[in-house]
Amino acid sequence: MSSVFKSVACAVLFCAVGFAQSNDPRENLKPGQTASEINSCKYLVVVDFTSDPLGIAKELRVQARSQGFTVISTPDDVVPSERPKTCVLAGSWAQTWVSGGGVTVQVRGALDNDLIGDATVAGTNWWGVRRMLRKGGEKLYHQLGYTGYSEAVFQARMQRLYPPRPKLAISEAQITSSEPQGLPEGIWSDPQNTYRLGIVKAPHGSTADYVAVILQSGSPLWQPNEIRGEIRSTASPDVFTCTWFMANKKPAGTTLSLEHDVVLRGSISTANGPFELVLLRVWPKVTDQALTSASEHASKSGTGFLLTHSGLVATNWHVVSDAKRITVAFPGWKDSASADLVVKDVANDLAIIRVSDSAKLADVCRELPFELMTAKDVALGQTVSTIGYPLSPLLGSNPKFSEGVISSKSGLQDDLRWFQISAAIQPGSSGSPLFDDRGNVVGIVVASLDAAKAFQLTNAIPQNVNWAIKSDYLLNLAGMIPNETLSSRTTTFAPEKAAACVALLTAW
Repeated sequence: MSSVFKSVACAVLFCAVGFAQSNDPRENLKPGQTASEINSCKYLVVVDFTSDPLGIAKELRVQARSQGFTVISTPDDVVPSERPKTCVLAGSWAQTWVSGGGVTVQVRGALDNDLIGDATVAGTNWWGVRRMLRKGGEKLYHQLGYTGYSEAVFQARMQRLYPPRPKLAISEAQITSSEPQGLPEGIWSDPQNTYRLGIVKAPHGSTADYVAVILQSGSPLWQPNEIRGEIRSTASPDVFTCTWFMANKKPAGTTLSLEHDVVLRGSISTANGPFELVLLRVWPKVTDQALTSASEHASKSGTGFLLTHSGLVATNWHVVSDAKRITVAFPGWKDSASADLVVKDVANDLAIIRVSDSAKLADVCRELPFELMTAKDVALGQTVSTIGYPLSPLLGSNPKFSEGVISSKSGLQDDLRWFQISAAIQPGSSGSPLFDDRGNVVGIVVASLDAAKAFQLTNAIPQNVNWAIKSDYLLNLAGMIPNETLSSRTTTFAPEKAAACVALLTAW
């Protein structure tokens, strides 16, 4: 049973044929709420009772269809735009004396858990179970007062629960017709492309410096031109305070960081845990920067790979440096786990972190297809590959595979700690494992050469020049951790298997 269903479960009594109707419970509805709000329910989920020897829930589903509800199994059975019209009926039954009992039900909104109506029937005659169930269901639905779905009632309920936000009439064409004057100004989208926002100067008299205005919305709760966020500048040009209005239009405070002019990121505490607010710039386009680490454009977003099933994960130091919070997400996870720094090697840009909740690793990388080995036998021209999370805000949160060769056994300006590789990497690839052709980890992706900067310096455009720190330095760092032994390979190497052991890292 989902949390939505649990929240609407109630203590209940049931009856037989001679029903006694309770006082109308709709008298206890909230101010401004009317019993007719039951007609805002187009779809109905009837939850199974905890104890139901008479088959009450099954009968209530039959009755619901005859009343005009579209009965569904879960709210996910309808498209997102219709879910606000979905309600949940739940209850349970109990015997109160030898020949009597009763049933009480509640109906709540599936998305908001708002009470829409409740009803109770009771009786003493145990003869005729089928007639008892039919009459009992009719009494319950009569008390609820359902006469059929009404779009007008639905809209009135939405107005009560989600009152309209102030609007600012503006279009994408108006925004793109002039150059932005402030850093956050432009057109933005969430990673799922559910909505599109225009961030513009706040109207005169506003307490904010900028407002985020809905341009396009995939949510029935948000309309074009409604103001979704109020943004204020701070002493730092890349940091803003923000009042963000959540999906339910309730305000929440957060701090937004502008990462390399392409990503606005903040974290909001909710009853269900932290909500990560991420906005991706759509317009204006942003030019590339110069020679940087592979993760710099993605700002503290990079890659790590599992070293032990106890939760040790290897990455680059620049991915997690100065972080107050680190999260790890392996493929298939719906959320992330926090992690803590265990040991670092600043000179060689390496770090090892530990996943705080090792229980979350139970279903991760059950068979390890790679092993950390020395890089001393790696040859020039040898085939290598890597798996990581390049440009995850744009390309998505699934791991990406890339293949190339060892272009040089030394790095920038003949640095012997590094390999030069031709495998393609992007911002976010930092910390990715570098595999040889047998699946051994012989390096850790660390940086790439920016073609534009190199052209300025040499008047030539380099192609695909990237580097990885040799694995020997990570072996030395791992050896400094007491009471830890690196996990050995337990299955043959394959990119699909390896990807399950490579995680997306985010640091704040």
